[in-house]
Amino acid sequence: HLPPHDDEDDEDEHYIEGAHGTLAEQKDEAYYDDRSDASDDIEKGRLKFPKELYGRERELKILQNCYGEIALRIDGGNQVNLGEKKIESDAYGKEEEPDPYEGTRVVFLSGYSGVGKSALVNEFVKRTRSKYRTTDESPIIYASGKYTEMTTASAPLCAISEVIGRMASDLSKMSDETSNSMMRKIRESALIGPATECSGVLLSTFPALLPLMGDTSRGVRGSALSNLLTEGGSSPATPPSMNAVKECTKTLFSVIGGALQNPMIIFLDDLQWGDQASIELLLFLLSCTKLRNIVFICAYRSNEVDEGHLLMKLIEDVTQARDGGDKDIAIHPNSVERIDLFNLSPEVIAQLIADSIKKGDAKGVDELAHAVYQKTMGNIFFTKQALEELVRKNVIFYDVMCFEWRWIVSKVEVGNHLSHDVIAMLKDKILHLSADAQHLLLVMAYIPRALDVSILKSLMAKDKDSVYDTNTQLTLMNALTEASDGGMLFSIDSRCYIIAHDLIRQACLDGRQNSDRYSSSSLRRSLIFTPDSIEHNANNGGGEEQDQRNAVAEENQNELMLHISHVLEDFGSKAPANEWCLFVAVDILNHIQREKTNMNDLVKLNLRVAKIARNTGSIHKENELLHEVLKHSELTVMWREYDLALELYNALIVSDHYLGFYFNAMLLIKEVLQSARSLDDKLQAYLYQLRCKTEETRDYSQGFIDGVEILNLYGFGIPTTMSNIIKEELKLKVALRNRSYSSLAKLPVKDEPIFELFMTVQKYAQWSSNVNCVKVLSLKSIKHAIRFGMGRHFPTVIVYFAASLAVQGKVKNAQELGSVSISLCDKIPHDKEISASVRMKAHGNVLSQLQPFCNSVEPLLRCHEDLKLSGGVVDNVLGSMMYYFDSFFAAGLQLDSLLESKLLLTEKLCRSLGRPGFLANFQIYRQFVDNLRSKAENPAEFQGKAFQEEEAVNRMNSNGRKMMLRDSSSYRLQLAFVFWNENVMHQMLERLRGYPLSDQMVARLHNRLCFTGLAAFALCQRKVTTSFLKLGKDCLKYFARLTKLGSFNAKPVYLLMLAMRGPSRKAFQRAIDACAGASMIHLEAMAKERYAVMLNDESDSELAKNYMTSSYWLYHDWGAHAKVQQLLEAYSFLKHSKRSVSPQL
Repeated sequence: HLPPHDDEDDEDEHYIEGAHGTLAEQKDEAYYDDRSDASDDIEKGRLKFPKELYGRERELKILQNCYGEIALRIDGGNQVNLGEKKIESDAYGKEEEPDPYEGTRVVFLSGYSGVGKSALVNEFVKRTRSKYRTTDESPIIYASGKYTEMTTASAPLCAISEVIGRMASDLSKMSDETSNSMMRKIRESALIGPATECSGVLLSTFPALLPLMGDTSRGVRGSALSNLLTEGGSSPATPPSMNAVKECTKTLFSVIGGALQNPMIIFLDDLQWGDQASIELLLFLLSCTKLRNIVFICAYRSNEVDEGHLLMKLIEDVTQARDGGDKDIAIHPNSVERIDLFNLSPEVIAQLIADSIKKGDAKGVDELAHAVYQKTMGNIFFTKQALEELVRKNVIFYDVMCFEWRWIVSKVEVGNHLSHDVIAMLKDKILHLSADAQHLLLVMAYIPRALDVSILKSLMAKDKDSVYDTNTQLTLMNALTEASDGGMLFSIDSRCYIIAHDLIRQACLDGRQNSDRYSSSSLRRSLIFTPDSIEHNANNGGGEEQDQRNAVAEENQNELMLHISHVLEDFGSKAPANEWCLFVAVDILNHIQREKTNMNDLVKLNLRVAKIARNTGSIHKENELLHEVLKHSELTVMWREYDLALELYNALIVSDHYLGFYFNAMLLIKEVLQSARSLDDKLQAYLYQLRCKTEETRDYSQGFIDGVEILNLYGFGIPTTMSNIIKEELKLKVALRNRSYSSLAKLPVKDEPIFELFMTVQKYAQWSSNVNCVKVLSLKSIKHAIRFGMGRHFPTVIVYFAASLAVQGKVKNAQELGSVSISLCDKIPHDKEISASVRMKAHGNVLSQLQPFCNSVEPLLRCHEDLKLSGGVVDNVLGSMMYYFDSFFAAGLQLDSLLESKLLLTEKLCRSLGRPGFLANFQIYRQFVDNLRSKAENPAEFQGKAFQEEEAVNRMNSNGRKMMLRDSSSYRLQLAFVFWNENVMHQMLERLRGYPLSDQMVARLHNRLCFTGLAAFALCQRKVTTSFLKLGKDCLKYFARLTKLGSFNAKPVYLLMLAMRGPSRKAFQRAIDACAGASMIHLEAMAKERYAVMLNDESDSELAKNYMTSSYWLYHDWGAHAKVQQLLEAYSFLKHSKRSVSPQL
């Protein structure tokens, strides 16, 4: 007998010493010969590739390091390991906040098609899950999404939607305890919890979130989600803007990432085909400081992008933001990785081939590997297709007698048997499938997303009314199995399938190109397979018979495309989560022969899908869909369906205007004005004609004149003389029946679009400083509202009227109208943009003339948030923050790190929106705060890290330079007064004396006139100069008038100016008491310091010390630490001083 085998693993448990053979049941020959694959016995000759990853260990290590750096490991409760770094808990049990960017990593993964990017990521996920031993309680969430070459058939944000859908699905499938905990955190979130604006935006943009979020939209624009959405898809009352989508998506990832025990992995593939909305959203997310616990992997084909591609700009901007392009907002060095995948080496390919055919040693396949490598150049996808083609052609075959793979031809002959490219290989592979599998692939080639079996059943039916019987369903499942086993389809789960690679999709479509279908590709092709029968070699000659066959094939193709579009349209209408089907359906119909479609139905479908695109914040996709209809339509045919044509043209006009396509918009406007049947139908065309013309020329005076002409067309008879304006006032009094303006708050809401025209003309009048015209337009508008009811833009008309009265000094009427405008906003709660814009102007231009600035600070911040979410005009989005910071400084609120964070975030927003003028303003604010908080050599100069005045001035045009110098000089003057730099005070007063003593922004004017007056009187009093005395008196008059009217903000300034003009103990005491009563600690600190200086000059040193000590602590409470340091250096007694009273905040 044979001695026992040394390798215990190979011992046969049925082996009997002294006997030949075994008593066990006879096994398959594969059991005894490890050179064959057990599954091959079903169909010998099927090649099975190893599942391991070849030649990517270096890249895998980079990905694993990225994950390991942010993987949170709990250890004992008081420490959390963040990679190698530990976060200690402080004495109060609060964790020290880590660097925000340590919580995210971004990897940009590039390489040619088929090089193995997806395989690398899948192996990384597999190893990571194995290493961290995830459970249902602490899973590693992996969510992937893929863009496709079929850009026009893809919904906006398609891959991001896939990621969010899979993330929501995985999170909802976690253990009950973990899933409930996650949903509880979402419900408890003040940002995306129930009855929040964000929950509505998220569910309308990403309906797949519903399983995770539940009905968190309850209370948002209605009582339930059904009220959030309208028939035909997501259509919120106010469509969310891209800003809203950005902010809400960031919040969603922030809440989920913060709740997970293990970092989440997000993979976006083929980003070179990403739509503009996706690129914009990704730029925001990848640069965001608020996210934690996420590894983003963004893959793209390096050979399909150039330097001007949107993706390359994204990579550059994200890298600059995260790795220190801006030192103030840089995230974390090395938080962005770039991995370039190249083809595999000949040695690795040889090993792959050896393992695939069970040869073990790569030397045994040298000739075969060399021939394959010559064709594929080491591309892993191409290599596998080449090997399969050689098997199909029996160049490589499985010897069933010897149980091994063999080939008997030379490497030259092997090369001759390979097709010239991978598309040809794939076509040949498809032709070897059954007719059902071929038809299945053909249908799926038109659809860029994964398909559920239920949709596939309908798609594979002969027509939309067909019902699948059991046999037919079995045929479908067999076709799915066959295509999946052949590597043509990828199964996401047991019921969802997608074409495994874009090259397979290309191979399913023929080579005739028509570039007008896909803007970024040559994918427009006719069918190469028909659903009935496919002949592998169609040598059918030519001539008339061939033409007939071509005609039949084309007809079959049209019928198939119509069938696919009808099925997808039906499925897309069933649920918001299926809306992506509508984008594919409308794309197919937009490019099919026009005689095959119903034009009216096509226009309606384009309008419907365009609205869905708009509701995801994608204005460009909306515009593309609307223009697609006109591209293939005759105008005379369009206007036969009058209402439909008018709706389409008006939608296009609005879209083109929004995107700045003024020329295109004017052409469409001309068509509407020629074809519309009534003045009412022409109203929108006239409105946007006025806007396009005025916004292009920036001539607001002419815009006002043109607007009045349009209003007169509608019978309003706008007067221009003063006598006629007085008559209008009398007419309005009659219409009001001697009631106050407050009665307007009771007006009913009607659909009156004329108010938008009134608002636009009124705005142009205001911008051209024509206050009388603003008034008469307001009077006419109010009279019309009393008669017919208020439209949604009426509150804006009222607040413009209030602001013009405030500038004219008619403060009481302005206050009443400002309050009325806010009350009117309560009547249009769903229109967040208009409501926020009106409230912003009411607080910033009107109400704060008499009411405390501190009462406007939080409402203005809320206005900013609402404007960002609702897609408000950019000038209003950023302008609301200018109102906020000016009011903050005017109120003397505490200067702290949170304020600086808000400034940094606002600067970042300015950069993303491309508004350098606004950016300069916020940099001025930040430098002002920094000079007060941090010691500088010249604290009244703006040459710091936030803002350098000289450089900024050189970058501005003449008008921008003038405005910037006004704001810069105003804040430098305040610093000069605080730090008492008489030279800078003199310089700034010289700059500012040429500017008018008026401004619609109340807080900004308050700050400028306050310190202009104080500095002017200070210099005059100290005999430095008397040239600014008149300037000081003019400022004093402004505050005196407001004080008489009861202004809370003006009185402290007025009394302090009087004290500076004529210093006395009584004057300073009155000023100090007024500042303390108004809680303006910054002015109280300055008043006490100036009083202490005066007392010291009078040799009352003890009282002077008391007031200087009080001033010192007030500066400390204000947050002006640099001023505190200056006082400490000047007055040694302050080092040991104590508070005499509690700080006034």
